[in-house]
Amino acid sequence: MTCQYSFAQTIWQGQHHSYRVILSGDLEKYKTDSLSVILPELEINKKVVTTIEGDSISFKNEMYGFSFKGKYNEDKSAISGIFNYYAIPNASIVLKKETAIQPIYFAQHPKKPYPYQVIDMTFLGKSTKLTYGATLTIPNGKKKYPLAILISGTGQHDRNYTFMGRESFTVLADNLARQGIASLRVDDRGIGKTTGDFKASTTGDFADDVDAQICYLKSDKNIDASYIGLIGHSEGGIIASIVSSRNKNVKFMISMSGVGVSGLEMLDLQNTAILKSFKFSDKVVNKQMEMYNIMFKAVYDAKPTDSIKPILTVKLKDWLQQQDSATIKEIHMADGRDRDFLYRYSNDAERKWYRYTIHYNPQDYLPKITIPVLAINGDKDIQVPAKENLDSFKKYLKSKDVTTKIYPGLNHMYQHCTLCTAAEIKDLDEVFAPEVLDDVSKWILSRYKE
Repeated sequence: MTCQYSFAQTIWQGQHHSYRVILSGDLEKYKTDSLSVILPELEINKKVVTTIEGDSISFKNEMYGFSFKGKYNEDKSAISGIFNYYAIPNASIVLKKETAIQPIYFAQHPKKPYPYQVIDMTFLGKSTKLTYGATLTIPNGKKKYPLAILISGTGQHDRNYTFMGRESFTVLADNLARQGIASLRVDDRGIGKTTGDFKASTTGDFADDVDAQICYLKSDKNIDASYIGLIGHSEGGIIASIVSSRNKNVKFMISMSGVGVSGLEMLDLQNTAILKSFKFSDKVVNKQMEMYNIMFKAVYDAKPTDSIKPILTVKLKDWLQQQDSATIKEIHMADGRDRDFLYRYSNDAERKWYRYTIHYNPQDYLPKITIPVLAINGDKDIQVPAKENLDSFKKYLKSKDVTTKIYPGLNHMYQHCTLCTAAEIKDLDEVFAPEVLDDVSKWILSRYKE
């Protein structure tokens, strides 16, 4: 979703982590209520009461509860101060004078001119009949190079794998190209310039998309597609595993926080780790997981044609009747919250995608993979816990060249984290840990030379 804003003569723009703060209006000619504050990521555009005294400036909107106090710099090209809002508390912000709204920016995002070729394109998938919007990045001055297809994780993402303004795949493609490695990054179904129905698609369909992308690369005479590999993150690691097990054109595979265990085991590991990140007691975690695993197993056992909500309703009711009222309160299932949970979970579980992923079994794919594999994780990853998933890759892969590595201090998105919760991701300005970027490039190049 994009928001359209119209501006007066001038805007003043700053950024705090994932949020832009924009003051719109002419400060030289302002009237007390003539200026607006825009928070694009929060879809807020409201008038403010402004006060200017000498080099000090303040503005506020009491109804929405945000305020700013700051001072001009010497040449009045910037205003430094503190912005306060419940989503952005006590934020140190520098508002710089701009002539147009600027995109959200992080220091690792590459800046033009690039020392490599960037080609935006669309192409037709012969097998899927979908149109794909993509960006091909090719190192300068090379006719031969390794070529990696970048595969994003769960959810609908653009080709840059943008999350709260951070473009993980833009940063990865930049690093690869600087080391002499080409890459293709592609919009997911139904976003950007790629056609198709994302909501009706499964992980298996996304694997078909990657096969179609490989077919296109092999058919384009201007692209060196002799050494194609896959780099998949999270669910992208499942997709990479499926494609690598069956497509002989794939020469290497990198799984970044990829799922190496079964769908059922993954749900257990993931939800346990997330609950523990909220600092719940062991009793609460164990009781919640007892309930969750009953629900997960009910979905797993259901026939593809079964409507899942009636089944889950019975399972949840039976379980709750066996619990005392104190336990039900402790696990946040009192006061109608059980109905909210049932509504949300049954909606998820009805999706073809969910039914597919819960039945994912790595033994169907990993033993068929014989190419070099690099499987990595951050040790603070709570979405795809590192040890169990990497152990499974090591157990089932039949390749003679398997490298695994766990990175200390990194979360699911390969950021150095402090709290290491899912909520903290948006508050970290790092896009991609440099040590991971370096290791990925070195690993690919060492196999390419061999």
